Amino acid sequence: MNSSSYVVDRRGFLKMGAAGATGLLIGFYLPASVEAFAASPESAIALNAWIHVGANDIVTILIDKSEMGQSILTGLAMLAAEELECDWKNVRTEFAPADKAYVNPQFGVQGTGGSSGTRTSWEPLRKAGAAARMMLLEAAAEKWGVDKSECRAENGAILHAATKRRLSYGSLVEAAAKLPVPQDIPLKDPKQFHTIGQPAKRLDTPDKVNGSAQYGIDVRQPGMVYAVVARCPVFGGKVASFDAAKAKAVPGVKDVIQISAGVAVIADNTWTALEGRKALEA
Repeated sequence: MNSSSYVVDRRGFLKMGAAGATGLLIGFYLPASVEAFAASPESAIALNAWIHVGANDIVTILIDKSEMGQSILTGLAMLAAEELECDWKNVRTEFAPADKAYVNPQFGVQGTGGSSGTRTSWEPLRKAGAAARMMLLEAAAEKWGVDKSECRAENGAILHAATKRRLSYGSLVEAAAKLPVPQDIPLKDPKQFHTIGQPAKRLDTPDKVNGSAQYGIDVRQPGMVYAVVARCPVFGGKVASFDAAKAKAVPGVKDVIQISAGVAVIADNTWTALEGRKALEA
């Protein structure tokens, strides 16, 4: 998570509502200080576990699947954006933190695979977008003193046709986040879709092109070391014995230890670990 959004923490899920057989959990997380939100248009309020809206009308959709080249980051964002009726130009994404709300129902854990991304997120993300839209509609109706049925959501704003009034999502999100969780969440008929099924530029392309995208191999932590494993060339084979002396003599090798899969060579960097494994006698 970056500094432009609030992290959904454990406290934020104390109030939950279940929606649908897929187990969508809708929880609130409100910032400790409303003044902090008002002072910074970059900050955002979570309407539920999936949708954050900033005072600057930027909508951040949390993605619970890993982008591995299959366009899932863009595809899942489109599911939520469709029901939310937000301006696609204002949509941003972030990968979801570790939390039960994002468990893949096909696996029972938070994970990506088995071509399950769209199938398992199709309903939860649409319901999250629809729930957020209903809350924004309710907030606008209360502000104007009109019935919610007189209002409609369109392109990142709530409109009151009779008086031609308009309120952006960013101006309503603070009030909307204080409303009860919607329990009955109707979804659009596919005939009403204008985002799902339409061409869209991949949201992850710019970061991949300019080099700012972060991958597992890019992760750096204080005191981090690297390891490679010398494995038995025969399936099911076990370590009979090994001599670590030559491997440890390679500059930068920290240690050599036996593990269940073989012998691990731990070093300052990947290249050194590889060189240490090459020198290992096992």
